[in-house]
Amino acid sequence: MNPFEYVTTETEQLEVGQKDAQTVSQEPKPVSAPMPAPNTELEEKVIPDHSEESHETFVMESISQISSELTYSCLLIPRFSDHYLAGDITNDLVTWTKEFCISYGWRLEAITIRPGYIQWVMTVPLTVTPSQFMRTIRQQSSRKIFEDYPRFKRKNVSPDFWAPGFSVVHGNDPQSVESINSFILEIRKQQGIL
Repeated sequence: MNPFEYVTTETEQLEVGQKDAQTVSQEPKPVSAPMPAPNTELEEKVIPDHSEESHETFVMESISQISSELTYSCLLIPRFSDHYLAGDITNDLVTWTKEFCISYGWRLEAITIRPGYIQWVMTVPLTVTPSQFMRTIRQQSSRKIFEDYPRFKRKNVSPDFWAPGFSVVHGNDPQSVESINSFILEIRKQQGIL
C-alpha cells in the first residue's frame, strides 16, 4: 500500500454519503414558477332548468322587449270659437307640427285639422310627459300663427292662440267625434262662452 494512497472503509463511505445527503437537503431549492393551467376547451351543454334562476333570465328577456316610447292622441282648440282653422293656415299647421316633432325627436303619426280643432297622433320617448310636449306645441305653434297670421292677434291679446286645457289620450287611435265634441263643450263652458 502506497503511503500517499488513501483507502476508505465502508463506514467512512456511508458517513460521507450521509453528509452529502445532508448537504444536498440543506441547499436551498430553487422556487419554480407556477405552472400555467393546461389549455383545455370545455364543451357547454345547455340543459333546460326550471329553477328560479332561469325564470329570472326569462323576465330580463321580456323587459328588453318593452318599448321605450308611448303614442298619444292630442287635441287643441282655438281660444276664440270664431278663429277657424281653415284655408291657408291648415297647410302651415301641418308643416309646423311636422317640424316641431322632428326638432324634438318625436314622431308624428297622423294629423287632422278641422275648423274647430287640431288633432294629431304622435309617438314620444317615455321620458317626455304629455304636459311637456303639449306646452311646447302650444307655445311654438302660437308664436308661428301670430307671426304669419296677424288677423288672429287682433282679437287675442294673450300670447297663446289655443284655449286653456288640452286633451291627450294614450293610444294609436284618434279620439272619437263624441269625445272631441264633449271636450270642446267643456272648454267653452269653462271660458264662459256657452
